[in-house]
Amino acid sequence: MRNSILNKLILIICLVLILGSCSESAPKISHTFWQINLMHDQKTGKNSQALTIFVMASDEDGVDDMDKMYVINDEHQLYWEISGSNLRLEKYGENEVWMGSNFITMSTPGESIPSGTYRIMLLDSSGERAKSSVVISNNIKAVPEKWPTLTKMGNSLKVDGKADFVWGVQTDGTFGGEFQVDSGIANIGGKRFPLYYLYSYLSDKGYGLINGPF
Repeated sequence: MRNSILNKLILIICLVLILGSCSESAPKISHTFWQINLMHDQKTGKNSQALTIFVMASDEDGVDDMDKMYVINDEHQLYWEISGSNLRLEKYGENEVWMGSNFITMSTPGESIPSGTYRIMLLDSSGERAKSSVVISNNIKAVPEKWPTLTKMGNSLKVDGKADFVWGVQTDGTFGGEFQVDSGIANIGGKRFPLYYLYSYLSDKGYGLINGPF
């Protein structure tokens, strides 16, 4: 009887140790990038502002279950949940991912992104979270007189005007790929997307331009 009780006790201790060693690791944020962009809707001709926020996140348990990101401005009572097709993900190995969005916009068309402190929160499937914050300054003051345009040419795209990259986007908003513009041409290597956006960064002004969809 004593041996039976001792064996059961040893088994319980082993189970506790095993379960304890399998605890979930919390994700971590190592880098944060933000930028405010002036965006031109090619279809309507209207301009608006879009906030870009990306974080470099890591998790010892893997990053496949980190599929949701929150951006919060408490002062102006703003709140965005970025997930699904709205979330751009680029994995770096099994435990690190660059994640975020280029198209965080205000609910009212044409409304400016307010300056201030923005909180960023990531959640994994176990409920563990990582937090960060950035102080954003909106310095957009002028609208370009002329926006760049894009023409589809088989396996390449012709760009008229200044643009640094072409973004390929699926119809549901999922980011498909980024292609550099060289001498007015972006080689898309046989990849084709239903929608394209042009992006350029104005280094002298400190903000970017997004034009599309084409």
